[in-house]
Amino acid sequence: MDREVEAGAPIATSRYGGAERIDELLREWRALCDEGPCSDPFFRPEWIRAHLRAFEPDAKLRIVEVRSGGRLRLLLPLVQERARLRGFPVRKLRAPAGVHSCRFDLIHGGEDPTPWIEAAWDHLKDQDGWDVIELRDVPEGGAAERLLASAAKDRNYVGRWESMRTPYVPLGAGGLDEVLARTDTHFRANLRRRMRKLEQKGKVSLRRIDRADPQALAAFYALERDGWKGSQGSAIDCDPNTRGFYDEIAAWAAEEGTLSLYALDLDGEPVAMHFGLAAGGRYFIPKPAFAAAHKECSPGQLLLQEVLRDCAARGNYELDFLGPWMAWKGDWTQKVRSHGWCYVFRRGPLGAALHSAKFGLGKLREAIRGR
Repeated sequence: MDREVEAGAPIATSRYGGAERIDELLREWRALCDEGPCSDPFFRPEWIRAHLRAFEPDAKLRIVEVRSGGRLRLLLPLVQERARLRGFPVRKLRAPAGVHSCRFDLIHGGEDPTPWIEAAWDHLKDQDGWDVIELRDVPEGGAAERLLASAAKDRNYVGRWESMRTPYVPLGAGGLDEVLARTDTHFRANLRRRMRKLEQKGKVSLRRIDRADPQALAAFYALERDGWKGSQGSAIDCDPNTRGFYDEIAAWAAEEGTLSLYALDLDGEPVAMHFGLAAGGRYFIPKPAFAAAHKECSPGQLLLQEVLRDCAARGNYELDFLGPWMAWKGDWTQKVRSHGWCYVFRRGPLGAALHSAKFGLGKLREAIRGR
């Protein structure tokens, strides 16, 4: 056996193919996520596989894997493609992610990932076939930012631009009361008034579904399509690929015990729902929906109030809204997590031109503003 491998020095390799290559790593990938730092549902192999099946079935996949002593310590799944960036034709390696992916990062074990990230970069920089690496919606402080640091040390061109600030609500021992105490007095008064108004229409109750029940999912899709998303054609049920993605996620999450479809019912019929996930003491909201016919009662906010109450009772320590900041989310919290798109441009004239085209104007604006 090679002495370096025997000693546990990190060794990086790549495997190529389609989404089926993920299946070859399922057990080890899951174990890597279970170590903690990358335990969010969006980093798990089933989530990324569902994205590829639904939206990129013909994608050419490259999975960079780093092992130490034969044990998997880091994964970086990438899609290989030819594309255009700011008008330039490029060979791109990018995250297998899209608008429904929520967030992305290098998946790694629980120890300091620096040596594994450096090994991954040393492997990538020696490989031909790419001009730019693009990783979308990486949480601030994520491992991908260290990949950029390694690339910059080798005099490659790197950049990050903020894509969204995702609000989240900490849940402490005080539960819902503690959360409400941090909100505006006028907002709390409106919640009480709107709940009374909804209760005047009938019996209001909260329901939680943890199975991929076809009727419950159909009710959620119909509710989401009922509002502006339906009229604009952006609702889940408007696109069979998008519906297929959420159906697959629901089935997987139900098996894992993380599916959490909440419904605020009025006389047994939902007026607001969440396609939610509960994992690792956190509750995530990939998609909310509410009935436009009851919008004067703000059923979405009333559902959120009851979900926060239930999450606290279940011992969850946080509610993560996912996605960008919106005014209705800001009613509940001022705490946000920054996410960004991370880029590495290969050293050389093309990389310099691409970096300048992508980030040069922004840096000029910052200079003008005195930043």
